[in-house]
Amino acid sequence: MSVPTLQRAALFSAALHIIALLIVVSVLKQSNRFVMPSPYVVTLVNPDVLRGSPGDRSGGASATVQDVSRSLAATTLAMEMKKDAGKQFEKKEDILRMIEKKRNIEKVVKLRSMISLKASGRGEDTGRAEAPPSAKGDMFDDYYRQITQEIWQQWVYPDTGRKDIEAIISIRILKDGTAVIQNIEKSSGNPLFDKAALKALARASPLAPPPYEMEIGVRFYP
Repeated sequence: MSVPTLQRAALFSAALHIIALLIVVSVLKQSNRFVMPSPYVVTLVNPDVLRGSPGDRSGGASATVQDVSRSLAATTLAMEMKKDAGKQFEKKEDILRMIEKKRNIEKVVKLRSMISLKASGRGEDTGRAEAPPSAKGDMFDDYYRQITQEIWQQWVYPDTGRKDIEAIISIRILKDGTAVIQNIEKSSGNPLFDKAALKALARASPLAPPPYEMEIGVRFYP
């Protein structure tokens, strides 16, 4: 009876060791296992799909075209409005310039007078006109006579042999009497005659100071 009991005990002990070994091996395998985290998933979707299902893709495309059309229309309208505003501004500027130009012309016309220097003969020594010229104007007759005399004294009359010529030169007289030649409004057709008139104005400057800055015409004739 003792031999079978010992064999059974030995078999039972071996079975227990095997089971224990299997448990240990299983535990070790479980501890060495590395669990990978769940990967991120990115789905690339066509923008047209987001606007509608595949069956409704045409509707999404139509909506996109409408949006683009509206955007283009709004941009075009803004550009047209900006262009119109620019044109209106330019028109206003042109109108203001025309008004200012008109005012300047009216001012010149209002202030402008004409003085005439006539040569009745030529002096043997000086070559200047002998007889004093006449001046005409409005309430500034005395001033016009004074500056006419001043210019006449500096005029060396060139005897061209013609009596049907004249030169008209516009000058601006500043407040200090400086005579600024503006333009030859009418040429005599004779360079010597025109040159003599210009020299007379240059030599006479500065003239007597005027009541205010003015522009006048100076007429030279034989």
